[in-house]
Amino acid sequence: MPEHLDFTLFQPKGRLASIVQGVWSTSVAIHSPNNIKRWLHSDACSGFLFNLSEPIQLNDLSISTGGVLLPVSKQAQTITLPPGAVVVGVRFHPAMSFAILGNIYQQATQIKKSETNILSLQTLGNQLEQAKGHYARIVVFYRWLNTMLLTIDNIPAPLMSALKALEDKKSPGELSNHVLLSQRQIERHFQKWLNMTPKYYQRISRVKNALKVLKLHPETALADLALSIGFTDQAHMTREFKYIARITPKHYAQKVIDDKSNALSIIKPKVG
Repeated sequence: MPEHLDFTLFQPKGRLASIVQGVWSTSVAIHSPNNIKRWLHSDACSGFLFNLSEPIQLNDLSISTGGVLLPVSKQAQTITLPPGAVVVGVRFHPAMSFAILGNIYQQATQIKKSETNILSLQTLGNQLEQAKGHYARIVVFYRWLNTMLLTIDNIPAPLMSALKALEDKKSPGELSNHVLLSQRQIERHFQKWLNMTPKYYQRISRVKNALKVLKLHPETALADLALSIGFTDQAHMTREFKYIARITPKHYAQKVIDDKSNALSIIKPKVG
């Protein structure tokens, strides 16, 4: 079957690369026979999007036309796009959403006019509506982000050090040994800038790293992968996957294998 989803991702370089994971634009062909559903893995990050056409679905939440501020991703979720959908958005690195937006949202929140004055979000939305095509929309977003570089709050250096320590598999309870702050101060930084504890951030980081490995090497032995990533054992990794990624490692690896097989069957030339 032909793919009716068109997706373009731009990953910036330079200073913007330390703030933004990527700017993306997607659309679904108007003649698509069905809605298209995609799984969004948890990454402890946030961002926002503009829905420029038909209502879309984020988990059970229906999102009409306009801008939406997204909460920090703590668990995987689904996005459902109907025929004719056009959506563009930005995904920040950890804590950067708070640095730019000055707030942490508990759920997907429609952008209000009272919030558009300082951030020029209304202007951004209007420009995106006028832009034609993925490239034009991404350029509009990129220019807006560059102007925001002049106004964002700097993330505290101890928080950045703590994030790096967790990614280097340091224990959340021993962060004060690597950062010049008390454990209580570190906890407050995480709650303010990421809306989660250091321990939960590390849980997400482990699952995210395991997903990356399985996407590239789905045949990897799960018991070995669990230990290499930092889980106690395979059962521990499976429990964390089911809660955070909402899929087991075994099922995810099989899905990657099936997707690759389906892609090969589509491009494989017919004989005879």
